Amino acid sequence: MTLKESVVISLSNLSYKEKMAIQFMRNKSAGLQPTSQRAVAEKFGLSAMYVNTVINGKQHGKKSDEWRKKFAAYAGME
Repeated sequence: MTLKESVVISLSNLSYKEKMAIQFMRNKSAGLQPTSQRAVAEKFGLSAMYVNTVINGKQHGKKSDEWRKKFAAYAGME
């Protein structure tokens, strides 16, 4: 297994929360938005607490799954 293959495998095992954290860091270094959960909350008119519980996987169901997709698209993960 090459280093590149092992990195791809390990990145695919990350949780949604970990992927978002990495994307926030990438956005920050590139000067893009969003760089935080608070920025996501402001964009969608949601409370920061709700965004945190959705990103951390503590909210379940169809609506929170839809929010996760919207957050990922806004963060540039799609």
